[in-house]
Amino acid sequence: MTSGTRPRRTAPAGYPVLASKITAPAVPGWVISRPRLTERIAAGAARPLTVVTGPPGAGKTMALAWWAAAGPVPGRVAWVALDEFDNRPGAFWSCIVEALRQAGVAVPGGQPALARGGAIDHGFLLRLAAVLAGQDPPVVLALDDLHLITAPGPAQELATVLRYAQPGLHLVAAARADPLLPLHRYRVTGELTEIRAAEMSFTVPEAAQLMGQHGIALPDQMLELITRRVEGWAAGLRLAALSLDGHPDPGLFIKNLTAEDNVVASYLVAEVLDAQPAATRDLMLRTSILNQVNADLAGELTGDPHAADTLAALARSNVFVESLGGGWYRYHGLLGALMRLMLRRESPGRVPGLHQRAARWYQQHGRPIEAIAHATQISDWPLAAQIVIDELAIGDLLQPGGHSPLADSLRQMPGLPVRPDDPAPPQVLLAAAALELSDGRDQGGAGSLDAAERLLGQLPADQEITSRLAAALIRVAAARRSGDPGGARAAAARAQALFDQLPDDLQMRHPQAHAHVLSARGAADLWSGDLVAAAAAFRAAAATARPSSPEYAVCHGHLALIEALHGHLNRAAELAAAATRLPSGAPVPAAAVALALVHLQRHEPAAWQRQLKQADIALRAHPDTLTGALACLAAARGALAQGRAPAALDLLRRARHGWSSPPWLDHLLTVTESHAHTAAGDIRPALDAAARTSAKSALDGGVAQARAWLAAGNIQAARQALTSPSDDPPDIGTRLQAHLTDALISYRTGDSAQGRRSLECAVRLGEPEGYRLPFVQARAWIQAALHHDPDLAGTCRQLTAPGRPPHRDQTVLPAGATPPAPVITEQLSDREREVLQRASAMLSTEEIASELYISVNTVKTHLRNTYRKLGATGRGEAVRRARHLGLI
Repeated sequence: MTSGTRPRRTAPAGYPVLASKITAPAVPGWVISRPRLTERIAAGAARPLTVVTGPPGAGKTMALAWWAAAGPVPGRVAWVALDEFDNRPGAFWSCIVEALRQAGVAVPGGQPALARGGAIDHGFLLRLAAVLAGQDPPVVLALDDLHLITAPGPAQELATVLRYAQPGLHLVAAARADPLLPLHRYRVTGELTEIRAAEMSFTVPEAAQLMGQHGIALPDQMLELITRRVEGWAAGLRLAALSLDGHPDPGLFIKNLTAEDNVVASYLVAEVLDAQPAATRDLMLRTSILNQVNADLAGELTGDPHAADTLAALARSNVFVESLGGGWYRYHGLLGALMRLMLRRESPGRVPGLHQRAARWYQQHGRPIEAIAHATQISDWPLAAQIVIDELAIGDLLQPGGHSPLADSLRQMPGLPVRPDDPAPPQVLLAAAALELSDGRDQGGAGSLDAAERLLGQLPADQEITSRLAAALIRVAAARRSGDPGGARAAAARAQALFDQLPDDLQMRHPQAHAHVLSARGAADLWSGDLVAAAAAFRAAAATARPSSPEYAVCHGHLALIEALHGHLNRAAELAAAATRLPSGAPVPAAAVALALVHLQRHEPAAWQRQLKQADIALRAHPDTLTGALACLAAARGALAQGRAPAALDLLRRARHGWSSPPWLDHLLTVTESHAHTAAGDIRPALDAAARTSAKSALDGGVAQARAWLAAGNIQAARQALTSPSDDPPDIGTRLQAHLTDALISYRTGDSAQGRRSLECAVRLGEPEGYRLPFVQARAWIQAALHHDPDLAGTCRQLTAPGRPPHRDQTVLPAGATPPAPVITEQLSDREREVLQRASAMLSTEEIASELYISVNTVKTHLRNTYRKLGATGRGEAVRRARHLGLI
C-alpha cells in the first residue's frame, strides 16, 4: 500500500463503520522518516505478530502509518483504528471485517452473528480464520490503539483467529501497553517482534531532523540537552519544536520545560496525570520526590496498602512509568519534575515530611547515600549528619581523594560557628570536622571536633557510641596529618574499643566501617614501628573492605610500602599494582612511595622519578606526615645513587622538619645520612651519624659505619664495625649491602674465598627480587675482583650493567650542579688523587709525569683506575665527579 490515492471507504449496510477507522492516516509533512523503525516494522510484518508499544505521544501511530505508506509490505494491509466503543459486542469485528473486505479479502457471510451473552459466534471465527489462512500473499492486519480493547471477549476472539489463520494472516498492533494476547506463546516460538518505548525514542540526529522540519536550528549542545531532557519522547520534541518557533531564548525554554504553563507540561498533565484516579494521582505526586520507587517505599510515603498493584498497573499502562525490575519503578524525567513542581504548589507543607520519611526508609534499608540526599533536599543537616554517624559512614567523609557522594552532599552544609555554647548537635559538628580535615582547611576541623567531644563528654559513656567512634577516627586522621604518633595510637585504640561495643548486627551491616577501624589501627602500628602488626591490620582491613572502595586501595598501598621497607620488591610491586589509583583517580601516596623504592633498587631512575611525582601530587592534596617523610627518604636514597650527596642531605632534613619522627624512621634517615656524608667525603660526620644508629645491634648502622671507615682507608676499623649478616636481619636490602661490604673488605684484605662467598650471598639475595642498584654502585670493584672468576662474573655482569641515566628535566629532586655519578665504594689512592688533581689543572700526561717524577705509562694507569672507580668515561667527567664528591 502506498501513500498515493486511496480507495474511498464506505460503511457496510449493517453495523455502521466510519471510513476513517479503516483508513491508514496520511503522513503529515512534519513527520520525519525513521528508516530504522520502518525496517523493524517491515521485518516484523513478515512474521505472525508484531507489537509496537510506548507511552502517549511516543509516535506509534506515525511509525505504523509511515510503514504502511512506504511499502513494500508482504501483502495487503487492512487498517483499523480502535477506540473504547469497539469493546461493545460486534463493534470490534464489524471494523475488522470491513477493513479486510476493503483490503480484498472475501470474508464469509454478512455481519458477524452474536451468540447468547454477547459473544461472537465461534463458527464465524473459524470460517474467518479458514479464509484468512488461505491468503497468498498473506494479509497484514494493522490495529492501532489496541490497548483500548480491554474487554476479554474481543481479545480472546482475536487470539483464536490469529492462531488458526496462519500463515495467511500477520498482525501488527500498536498499543500503550501489551495487548491481551498470548504474547508468551509467540515469544517462545520466535514469531513475535517487539518494538518497545526505548526503541521508539528519538536519537539526537533524529531530533535534529525533526527540528529542521519545523525550521528550528539548535546548537549541538542544546540539541543534546533537549533530547536528553525529554528522553527522546516524540510528542515532547514536536511540542518543543512548535514552541521554539520564534522563541527569543531557546535555552530558557529548554530549562523551563516542566513549567506548568508550558505546552509540554500541559500535554503530560492532560494525557497522564489527570487521566488517573484520584488515589493514583496522589500516590504519583507523593512519590515523585524519589528517583526510584517500590511498593514498600510508596506505602511508607502514602499509607496506601495497594501501592504495589497501583505501580504495576501504571507500568503496564505505559504512562511514563518504567519498570526497572525487582519491584522498582521510575517516572519519566519530565513527568517526575512536573509532579514535583505540582506537589510543591498543591501541598507545600507535605514536602519536608515526605523527604524525612524517605530518608528514614533508606537509612533503615542500608542505603545512606539516598537517605542523606533526601535530608539535604530539605536542608535538614542534623538529620543528614545523624545518618552519616549512625550508619558508620564517617570514613566516606575522610577518604583520600576527598570526594564521595556522601561528602559531596554534605559539602552543601553551611559553615558552623564553633563556640562552647554552640547549639549544633555533635553529629553535625563531627561531619563538619571530617569535611574540614578532608578539604585541608585551616586547623583541620580541630574546633568542630573539640566542640563535638565536649558535648559527648556531657553524656553517659554508654550513649552515642557511634558518635564517639566517629570522633576517634577523625582524631586518627588529624594525628596522621599533623605528625602525632602518640595521638594516632591512642585514637586508634579508642576507635577499636568503641567499635567492639557496637551491636553485632550493626557491625555486620557495615563491614566498610570495620575496615576503616582496622586501617586506622594499622596506621598507628606502622607509626610505632611494629611493621608486622601493621601489615596484619592492613591485610584484615583489605579483606573486609569493598574492592572498589578507597579503603581497599589505601590498605594495599600501605601493605606495598611495608613490603618495600622489608626489601620484598616483587611483593611490593604486586600490592602497589592493586592500589595505583583511588576511585577518584588520585594516586595512593603509600603505593607511589613503595613503587619509588622498588624502581630505585631495580635501577630504573625514570620510573623512580615518576612515582615520586605521583606521591608528591597525592601528598599535596592529602598530607600524611609519615608517608611524606618516607617519600623524602626514597628521594634522598635516589639522589645519593645519582651522586648528589648534598641534595640527599637536604631531603633528609626535610623529612625531619616540623615533627618528631618515630624512632624506627629516624633510624632509617640517620643510616642514609651517614651514607650521604661518606659519599661527600665527610668521614667524621658519617661516623657520627653511624654511631647514632647503635651499630652493635643494627646491621644497617654497622654497614654505614664500615663504609665510612672504608672511605677513610681504615680497613681494620671497617671490619670491626661490620656486624656479621644474620639469617634474620631487618630487611633484604640491608642484608644484601652487608654481604657486599663484607665481600669488598675481604677482597681488599686478600681473602678472595671469603669475598666470593659473600658476593655469592649478595647475588642470591638480590637476583630473585630484581635488585640492581647495589651491584651497579659496586660494579667497579666487583668487575675487578671477578676478573678471573667467569662463572660468577657472568651473573654479576647482568646485575651491574648500567641502566639509562635519569632524565634531568623529569626529576622531582633539587637539581645538582653536575651530572649524576655513582656512589664509590673503592676509594682513590693518594697517588691517584694527586694525578687527578693535576689533571683538573689541565696539565698534559707528560706534564703530570714530570711533576710527580713518574713515567707517562704510570700516569695513564692511574688515570684508567680513577675512571673505573668513578664510573667515568674520560678525564673531564672524572674531574667533575671528583669535585662533586669532594675528592679534589
